[in-house]
Amino acid sequence: MSGVISVNGVVTSAEDARIPVLDHGFLFGDSVYETLRTYQHKPFLFTRHFNRMARSAKSIELELPWSRERTFQEVRRVVEAAGLASESRIRITVTRGVGGVGPDPESCKSPNVIVIVTPLSELAPSIAENGVEVMISSFQRTTHLADAKTGNLIRTVLAQREARLAGAFEAILLTPEGWISDGITSNIYLVKGRKLMTPSREGWILEGITRGGVLEVAGRMGWGGVEGLLQRSDIESADEMFLTSSTRGIVPIVRVNASSDVRIVANGKPGPVTQALRNAYSQELVVLIQED
Repeated sequence: MSGVISVNGVVTSAEDARIPVLDHGFLFGDSVYETLRTYQHKPFLFTRHFNRMARSAKSIELELPWSRERTFQEVRRVVEAAGLASESRIRITVTRGVGGVGPDPESCKSPNVIVIVTPLSELAPSIAENGVEVMISSFQRTTHLADAKTGNLIRTVLAQREARLAGAFEAILLTPEGWISDGITSNIYLVKGRKLMTPSREGWILEGITRGGVLEVAGRMGWGGVEGLLQRSDIESADEMFLTSSTRGIVPIVRVNASSDVRIVANGKPGPVTQALRNAYSQELVVLIQED
């Protein structure tokens, strides 16, 4: 693993980074995190990511030890220390800290802040040109703390493994009621005619940072996004589908694997609305890069 890691401000190689084994982030997944990328070697939409991490921390009663400014300075410092020729993938993790062997959070004295910077794996151009296949996961969306990014990620791990074994790019998670929620690490969209549809918070989604940016762009283009509860059957009548994430941007979906029954989305090619949004969002990056 190439890249560098900061643990509470101490920067080392990835191989030399250490946290104590009694850290509750390690023992119980008692932590919050954010994943973002750089554009032009600058952390992209950092403030939006930090604000979401603060909301996640509040939901599990964890006080972030560093301010937005202190965290931003450290992220910039670690990116510079990594000195990557490519763009960077950044993960910020704040754990509950070292405590007892039991799960009592009151036994933890102070949080640990970990900043990981590694090379970003850019998507192959063929993915934008040809689209990807996704699958309907057998793992349901967790409804408790659905809008918090915590370190308790075993469902994500198992859903990712399931998708990989099926040869799928991503897995779509459903709620216990059968509504479409979101992907493993992405948000999902359907296009019907010129109407853009995406699951709402009632579908227990984690509202992605890129999701918000894409909906803003779509609104300026006259394609106001419709947020609501979407059924699995809505996929069958969709003219287009795509997903978004901070590290991958907008990715066209052309096939959906549902219990080994692979359904082609429309004509099996990325659609015009998806392509137009990709182009518009790329142009918007010029403005968004300056946001922080």
